[in-house]
Amino acid sequence: MSRLPTGRRGGTLVELLLALPIASLLAVAAAATLLGSWRLVRRAASSQGSTRELRHAHATVESELRPLRARDLYTLADTAVEFDALLGVGVVCAAPNGVTDRVEVVSADPADARGISWASSLQVGDALSLWRANGDSLTSLVEHRTTVRDIAWASACTASPWMAAWADRRTVRLTLSDASPSALVVGAAIAARRRTRLSLYRSGVAWFLGRRTRTGGAWDVVQPVAGPFLPPAQGGMTARLLDAAGAVTLRIADAAAVHVELRADRAPDGRLPTRRDTAAFDVVLRAESAQRRR
Repeated sequence: MSRLPTGRRGGTLVELLLALPIASLLAVAAAATLLGSWRLVRRAASSQGSTRELRHAHATVESELRPLRARDLYTLADTAVEFDALLGVGVVCAAPNGVTDRVEVVSADPADARGISWASSLQVGDALSLWRANGDSLTSLVEHRTTVRDIAWASACTASPWMAAWADRRTVRLTLSDASPSALVVGAAIAARRRTRLSLYRSGVAWFLGRRTRTGGAWDVVQPVAGPFLPPAQGGMTARLLDAAGAVTLRIADAAAVHVELRADRAPDGRLPTRRDTAAFDVVLRAESAQRRR
């Protein structure tokens, strides 16, 4: 009886030696493709992240500076802008006769049931802008700038037309640090402001845009706004004052706008080739009439 030949199993050593390099080349090609895709994903995520942070910083800076007048600016440098930020606006509903250092205030927003509305709770030391009668001309008003010395609740304006829409008819009684030289105007607006600083600060090895406010003679803890950005030495933030003609000026009194530039790397960790994104914008300040400047 003849025997059938058996089938071959496995491979020869020569075939194995040829297969190994081919498999290695395929593995390298696959790894390179995956690495390239990973880098593209990281680059896209980094680009989106820096763009998102720049947009957020742009919106924050513009919202803070837009309500300001030139006189509300305090200092301006490459790494910081310091100013009196607007907290809110109300209406003077009562001012005692013969008393020029105390007023009662009601909110300018009838939807506020408490009768007063600010972006933040009013505190002692906050700046105030009121209107007083001009002693030289009874037909004009002069701005009276002072600070808050004391805050209390009151109800002297219950019969005032400004109180008709409020369920809670309490008002805020403000005692001023500086008495007005003439009578304060009832029915005029009152604005509250607080010293605020937007600046670059360092956290670890990265730089961020932060916001701080000053109350009671001391700065509070910095609140992160956006970032990371480039360090100050690389132009992470620059700010310039512009006059009415658009030229750079060093005088705050001549400022008509603030030019701000923010810069960030798309790959801040250094693992990918860095590309820098920049947000450059102008914030126009509120104009003041000659009467306001008096």
